[in-house]
Amino acid sequence: MRFEMKMPDLSTNELDVRIVRWLIEPGQAIERGRPLLEVETDKATMEVESAVSGVLQEVRSQVNEAVSVGQVIAVLDVEGTGPTAVSAAATSPCREQSADGVPLLRRSSGEGPPSPGTDCGQAVAHEAGTGMFARNRAAIAALPATSAVGIPLSVAQRVAAKRLQESKQTIPHFYLQTSANASAIVARRTAAESVKLAWDAFLVLAVAKAIGRFDRFRCRLEGERLVTADIDAIGVATDHAGELYVIPIAGAAAKSVEQISAEIRGNVERLRGGDAEMRKIRPALMTVTNLGVCNVESFVPIINPPEAAILGVGKVLLQSVVQADGRIGVEPRCTLTLSVDHRIVSGKYAGDFLGAIVKELESF
Repeated sequence: MRFEMKMPDLSTNELDVRIVRWLIEPGQAIERGRPLLEVETDKATMEVESAVSGVLQEVRSQVNEAVSVGQVIAVLDVEGTGPTAVSAAATSPCREQSADGVPLLRRSSGEGPPSPGTDCGQAVAHEAGTGMFARNRAAIAALPATSAVGIPLSVAQRVAAKRLQESKQTIPHFYLQTSANASAIVARRTAAESVKLAWDAFLVLAVAKAIGRFDRFRCRLEGERLVTADIDAIGVATDHAGELYVIPIAGAAAKSVEQISAEIRGNVERLRGGDAEMRKIRPALMTVTNLGVCNVESFVPIINPPEAAILGVGKVLLQSVVQADGRIGVEPRCTLTLSVDHRIVSGKYAGDFLGAIVKELESF
């Protein structure tokens, strides 16, 4: 019998999820309850189990494609007596409640999906007919025709958009800007040219050392209390295929520039290679974002909540500088812009912190 596997409700806040990878190929058999594919939601990467036992005949949704709840993602051949496809409503898990009222997911006890005559089947049929699926269809139908034109956002893009919008609307940002002499970094990178030290490695190490002396930047605002975060990672913002990710570097203050550089490059390669683990949201004390490679001289970044600050770094440029003895010299300098949550940190404290970062950068 032909069975159309639908995308189940994964309790995500988003309408769509993204296919990360298929765990079996067409022609292979799979048992009911075994992982069939991996998907990325707005919360995490998770496995989707097969609703039946059978042989995968056809994959309807490809890797990196966004799919909606209830959409057909695969066709399986299961043992049966007729060619009739299983209905869309029947593929959804049904819900019951535990003793403490927490919603649970439950499937029927049979090999296939529950029939409409069972309690579970009735609940599923109700959900498909008048519940979430119907509401989604009604909402889509109500959109103007022009709304269908354009490029849909991926799951990662939607998550980033939601978090950054919330940041600008709820966090009172203030901004401090200065510049740092990059001569020592340029010399260090030139001396180790074969190693290809990443610029971001110097930034991460400088921030990690400075933040060790400014504990306020370790805090998170929870209600009306400041809570110290139990982490020590510094995040590196990176772009992959138009999507924004933050790679956390844990224990950076105790590592060398070479170690941090290798870790950053290795994680970026894993991200580009499709490693689902690298796409998960992982906490950091503070994020560093560098647009120097884009020929940007300076910019004002948006704080990545719940962090207290974010450091924006611009391109290294040769600039004229008046020396202490009055002579004019030329040196490579880069602009640093610190965006700070004013609920957590004051201006003077943040200014001293930025000065400490500059000192660390100029000491390499």
